[in-house]
Amino acid sequence: MSERESGDSTDRPAVDTVEIAREEAQRTIDSQSQTLNDIDNKAARLLRVNLILLGVILTGISIALNARPSEASAASVLVDFVNGYTVMGIVLLLGSTAVAAVTYTASDLRTGMSGKDLRAMLDNDYTDRQNLEGLVESYSRWIEHNFRTNARNAPLGTLTLLLLVYAMTALALGTVQAATGHVGGILLIVPVALNLVLTWYTRFHRQVQRALELR
Repeated sequence: MSERESGDSTDRPAVDTVEIAREEAQRTIDSQSQTLNDIDNKAARLLRVNLILLGVILTGISIALNARPSEASAASVLVDFVNGYTVMGIVLLLGSTAVAAVTYTASDLRTGMSGKDLRAMLDNDYTDRQNLEGLVESYSRWIEHNFRTNARNAPLGTLTLLLLVYAMTALALGTVQAATGHVGGILLIVPVALNLVLTWYTRFHRQVQRALELR
């Protein structure tokens, strides 16, 4: 066996190994694409839910204003519904809507070669083996890029859901405040505690930590 042949056999992987690496990389890309699509779909659904809720709130305000006595001012009607809880709920709902929109539009997924790359592969003088090895190297870069994208979008998707839950909690407390004039300590502590437990079990803090580590 010649020295060149010996070097090729020891320093470079066999074609079968490179092909296996390419197939595994393609499966990884497909899995990453599915994960990001799931995040985008959830963000889109939550965005629609938020917009519907905002529409319901605005409709309720409009009905209340139209149904007020002629001698009553708009401010006197709204003062019965506007309190710290309802204001916080609306702000959180708007925040959830904004984060959902960012999550849905921030995706930057790499799924394969561009047309320019394909033309360059056909026009170059590389061997099939060299082209395959170059493709595997490209897959490794795409996988790293997609991993960073997923790590960045995951906490955004979770934050969208958490803000929506917080908003609904605040609006519910605001409704109680408007109806009874008082929110009892137990009625306040229980939903806040449940929200904290939910936040913990979503591992939102871990998602944020991972996203920051990859910056």
